[in-house]
Amino acid sequence: MQEKSAVGSKSDTELSSEQFEAAVRKMSGISSAHFLKLVEDRGTIGFWSSDIVTGDCSATLGLLRVLGLDHGAQFRIGDFSRFIHPDDRGYGEDIWTTIRHGIPVNRNFRIIRSDRTVRWVEFKSEVVLDGQQKPSKAIGLIIDVTDQQEGRQALEDALDRYRALVGSLAKMEWRSTADGNPIFSHGWTALTGQNEMDAANSGWIQTIHPDDREMVRRRWQESVSTLIPYAVNHRILLVNGHYEWFHARAVPIIKRGGRTHEWLGIIMRQADLNREVQALPPSMNMLTPVQVRAARAMLQWTLDELSRFSGVSVSSIRRIEGEGDRATRPASLQAIRAAFEEHGIEFAINPAGTVTVAFHSPR
Repeated sequence: MQEKSAVGSKSDTELSSEQFEAAVRKMSGISSAHFLKLVEDRGTIGFWSSDIVTGDCSATLGLLRVLGLDHGAQFRIGDFSRFIHPDDRGYGEDIWTTIRHGIPVNRNFRIIRSDRTVRWVEFKSEVVLDGQQKPSKAIGLIIDVTDQQEGRQALEDALDRYRALVGSLAKMEWRSTADGNPIFSHGWTALTGQNEMDAANSGWIQTIHPDDREMVRRRWQESVSTLIPYAVNHRILLVNGHYEWFHARAVPIIKRGGRTHEWLGIIMRQADLNREVQALPPSMNMLTPVQVRAARAMLQWTLDELSRFSGVSVSSIRRIEGEGDRATRPASLQAIRAAFEEHGIEFAINPAGTVTVAFHSPR
């Protein structure tokens, strides 16, 4: 059997210089225009190049299609900000200045095409240096990512609904590996004082009341071995040093393709399960954009802080503050309201029937 020398050997996927040159010769009869047309035919991508000193710019047909411009229309990257949606101008007004300073750009924002339709695009650029290592040209592309953005937004909305639902029912959510080792959320530390390392390797069982531990351990092991949903009532030692009754439940999440499953669980206070929830008047369930902005200003919260406390994504909060209940699901509004009330904001109905906003220091 002939052996190959290990010295200088190449993997099956690595081309030698001779193979690369042969591949180039095979494509020598094909112009770059053929490849450009192949890439741009879907109408979702376009390319441009620009002289950094003069600002003179050339654009492909694909770029004109993305922007909704007629064939032969003049395009200058320095004037690109006029296409950017007013609400997203902050993401694009400095694009040309950034490029001229030799800094590459990679941003996502909305544009308003010449036909007045709104699309999401990804803007990417690179700077080419001259012989003196100074920026001389810029090249870039613009990709229509509206479909991907809508899919991402649908996923965020679904997560918002899920978090709002879980937040209204449970004190915390937790996961577990297939072999039964729980992966607790940050809510576990706030509830019990245990950090992640303390809870690992069955350390979490130490927070269970001594009289309940053996029962909890047995029931959990039975569920893990049989994949039967787990449901049990037990007492947990809280961070304040007192025990309180909780209801814990979990179900196995069977993944597709034969991948290892995991467990998803929640922990609910027994007192919350037994408490009767009085329905609020319809006008008290929903919040207007003005009320959300006012409450956030009273607490001096950023969008990120409201997102963290409510579990609602920043993009959804932006839409709520701009469009109100027409822009989101009631569950997200209720999650935001609950976050505000937990930190001292009170909503009340005045004699005129409108909801007022006030701040009172939480007890």
